[in-house]
Amino acid sequence: MYKLLVSDFDGTLLDSDEAIPLTTMVEIDRIRKDGCLIAISTGRVLKSVMDYNRDFPFIDYVISCNGAYVYDVNNKKVIYKKSVLASVIKKLKKLYGEYDINFCDTKYWYFLHGNNKERPLEERERRIKDFDSFYEKNKSSIYKVEILFDDKKTCDRVYDEILELNLKITINKFIYNDYMYGVEITHKDVDKLIGIEKICNKNKISLDEVIGIGDSDNDISTIKNVGMGVCVSNASKEVKKIAKMKTSSNDTKGVEKVIKKFL
Repeated sequence: MYKLLVSDFDGTLLDSDEAIPLTTMVEIDRIRKDGCLIAISTGRVLKSVMDYNRDFPFIDYVISCNGAYVYDVNNKKVIYKKSVLASVIKKLKKLYGEYDINFCDTKYWYFLHGNNKERPLEERERRIKDFDSFYEKNKSSIYKVEILFDDKKTCDRVYDEILELNLKITINKFIYNDYMYGVEITHKDVDKLIGIEKICNKNKISLDEVIGIGDSDNDISTIKNVGMGVCVSNASKEVKKIAKMKTSSNDTKGVEKVIKKFL
């Protein structure tokens, strides 16, 4: 019997319009009433996920910034947090300040524009006008850093360069949108699986009693180690290789089908 459902957000639970289908919400409500816990595991900041929980509460835990900040929604309590080291933030800015960089706390993506083509800010972003002032004020509360690129080749090169620096970090590649790629950096003691383990320990649940669903490389540790690791059909090749089961895409209610099958 599965006691915890962990779902990635973008590309998994959310469809292409960044919405959760109503029928999926109904199924989530059903299994929560039956005692199954729901956790969202995402690269997003906490506030961005909690905004979805206002009108129709459906989340028990949020594993945000790829596991850097784990929040107990029902008790309004942080159960784990690990910010990026201040020295790492400063080094990344020094080496890669020519590119667009997002610095993520619990509420916003703080955007530092580099030398590449200007792009409009999204609603969830805040522009950094003076990095030094921003750094001094926020250096202990940045949970994820995203460096953005206009092409995959540059993204791959910088990813390899950062690995060679031997910093105390976890690093993943991701697709930011249709025309941008990125690398995301968190503390070395951060990934989504660690967040899941914190929730399991709190609720006396084993990993074998967990269903994990995802689509991106930052979901691999989850899918490999929980009782039922599932990927949506729009997942990356690497995720598909290690998933125990594949469901349909985020645009065809893949998560809902998993719930109906196993819960």
